[in-house]
Amino acid sequence: MITRRKLLLGGGAAVVAAGGAAVVMRKRIMSRLDRWTLKDSFFATPPLVPHDPVTDRATICVARDAGPAGNVDAVIGKLGGIGTVVGADDVVAIKVSAQWWNQGMTNVAAVKRVIEHVIEQPGWKGEVVVFENTHFRRLERPEGDPARGLSRAWTRPSDANVDVPGWSTLGDLVPYFADDPWFDPDHAHGVYGGDGRGPIAAGELRDGYFWDFSKTFAVERSLVRDAKTPLTWPRFTSPRTGAVIDFRDGVLRRDGDKLVATGQRLRFINMTTANEHGSTGFTGACKSPMGIVDMSAGALGTDSRADGYQSIHYFGRTGRSDASRDPTWRMAGPLAYFCEHVRTPDLYLTVAEWVAYVPKTGYDGSDDMRHHAACRESTRTIVAGTDPVAIDAWCVRNLVAPLAPKAAEAEMTDLGNPDSKVSRFLRYYRQVAGKGTLDPALVTVV
Repeated sequence: MITRRKLLLGGGAAVVAAGGAAVVMRKRIMSRLDRWTLKDSFFATPPLVPHDPVTDRATICVARDAGPAGNVDAVIGKLGGIGTVVGADDVVAIKVSAQWWNQGMTNVAAVKRVIEHVIEQPGWKGEVVVFENTHFRRLERPEGDPARGLSRAWTRPSDANVDVPGWSTLGDLVPYFADDPWFDPDHAHGVYGGDGRGPIAAGELRDGYFWDFSKTFAVERSLVRDAKTPLTWPRFTSPRTGAVIDFRDGVLRRDGDKLVATGQRLRFINMTTANEHGSTGFTGACKSPMGIVDMSAGALGTDSRADGYQSIHYFGRTGRSDASRDPTWRMAGPLAYFCEHVRTPDLYLTVAEWVAYVPKTGYDGSDDMRHHAACRESTRTIVAGTDPVAIDAWCVRNLVAPLAPKAAEAEMTDLGNPDSKVSRFLRYYRQVAGKGTLDPALVTVV
C-alpha cells in the first residue's frame, strides 16, 4: 500500500532528481555547443602592438660564467646595488620556482646571495620572506614525502642548481638564515587547501586567497562561452614577526578585529627559471606569477564558485580531443592582468644557470623534462630588470635559440615566427599589459 505521505515524499524526490538531471544535461549541452562553436579569433595570433621608440625602451642587466653567486653580484652591481630596489625597513617577498627540482627550480646559491645582499645593507631592520605556492596538496602521502605538496624543491634533493657545498635543497636556506618552519604539513603558516574554507570572505582576517569576480579576465571563446578566470591573490602571515602580507594591499598587522597598515613597504623580487615549456614556448619572467595565483579558481577546483571558470593554468584549454591545437599561450593574458591589478615585481631575476629543453635524442618519459638529466643545458647566466617581456625575449634569443640544432621542439621557441607559441605568448602578454619590449633594437643590455 502506498500512503499519501510516501507518495508526496517520493514525488518530491523525483522532482529533485529530475531537476539535478536537467542541470547536468544543460551543462553537457553547453559544453558541446562551446566546443562546436569555438571562434577563430580565440586561436588567432595576437597582433604585435607597435612599439613606441621612447616609452618602450628597456634596460636589462646580464651576467655570465661567474657562478650563481658571482652572477648575482654582477647584475646587482649593474643595477647600482640592492639599495636601488630595497630599503632598510622593507618587507621583501622573494618568489622562487620550487614546483620542480634540478633545472626546474631557482638556483639555491643565487637565492642565498640575493638574501645576503638584502640583509647586509647598512641599518637593515626589515624582513625577507621566501615563498612559492604549493599546488594540489596530496595529503594521502606521508609527511616528509616531497610529493605531498607540489613545491617539492624545498625538500626534494637536487643534483643540479644548488651550488652551495653541503646543501641539496632550497630548504637548506632555512637553518642557514633562521630556525623558522619551512615545510608546513599542518598549515600552521600556510593558506587554505582542501579544507573547505574556500577563498577569504569579506571581513575575514585569516590567511588564504582572495577571489575578485568584479575583476574577472575574460576572452570570447565560442558563441556560448567566454574563457574567464577571476583575479586571485594570497594573504599570508610571517611566522617570524606576525606581519600580514597581503599581496595586493601590502604589509599589515592584526589589531583586534581589523587589519591595519604597518607603514612598511612590500618589495617583490621574482626569481625564476629559464626553461622551454610545452604550453607557452618558454617559462620565465612573464609566466612566473603562475606560482602566486590560486590554481583552484577554475579547472580542478572544488569550490562551487569556480564552476564555469578556468584557472590560469588551464586558460586557453577548450576540452577538445585535439588539445595540442589549443591556444594555451592565452594564459599570458590573465598573468599580465594579475601584475597590472595586484602587484608587479620590483625586480625580476631570471636565473638561467641551466635551461631545460626536450632533446632530439629523447629521454625517459617516466620523468619530467624539467628535472631530467638528459634535458638540461648549462648556460651559466642571470638576467635582471623590470621588463619581463624584454627579459624573456633576450633569454629565448640568446639561451634557448642556440639549442635549436639539438632541440626536438625548437619551432615553438622561434621568435622569428609570429605564429610560434613563444611569439604568441609574449605578444599577448604585451597586448594585455600595455607594455613590454619585444623589439631588440629598443633593449639596452649592460
